[in-house]
Amino acid sequence: MSTSRLRYSLGAIVSLVAVPAMAQPAGPTALTMLLTFGESIPGLWNFVQAVSFVVAMFLFGYSMFKLKRIGERKSDDGAMSVVMTLLAATGMFYLSSSLDSFLVSTFGNSSIMTYTTSTILDADGIKAARVVIGFVNLIGLIAFARGWYALKLLGSGGGHKEDTAKRAIVLLVGGTFCLNIVALSEILQKSLGISNIIH
Repeated sequence: MSTSRLRYSLGAIVSLVAVPAMAQPAGPTALTMLLTFGESIPGLWNFVQAVSFVVAMFLFGYSMFKLKRIGERKSDDGAMSVVMTLLAATGMFYLSSSLDSFLVSTFGNSSIMTYTTSTILDADGIKAARVVIGFVNLIGLIAFARGWYALKLLGSGGGHKEDTAKRAIVLLVGGTFCLNIVALSEILQKSLGISNIIH
């Protein structure tokens, strides 16, 4: 056996012996990453509410400043601008209460339904579906808060008030639908007579 073949054979044997010993455990799966992200959704929910509260405080202060400037006749804005800013600030300040009102008006109660059972998913699939639905709920909360903020733009004196009003309504209603996507799917399947969408 030549020296080069001997070296090649020894290298192959060493690598076959060393690789299993140096092998590291497999990385995280998509399911574990999704479930880990799901653990942060309640914190993100609280963060969105906190940001909404801070923006509401800013809007309250801004509306008082605007009102003062209107009173001193230093601004061309009308009283409607102040009213819409105060309405947006109130909706964002009391975000959870306004959210409950929209949910009761739309679905009949203020509880947000969760994903419970499935005929086609196993236990891990149900956990993953809950995280996905929780993320959709979070997007709904963000859209709902943005809908309140869009109302502020209605009184700003711009030339696109109709588009701004449509945008605000779409964000408020769409956010409400996303917040209770499970109940919305049940309403759709009962109304249209279709099979279960997410059950």
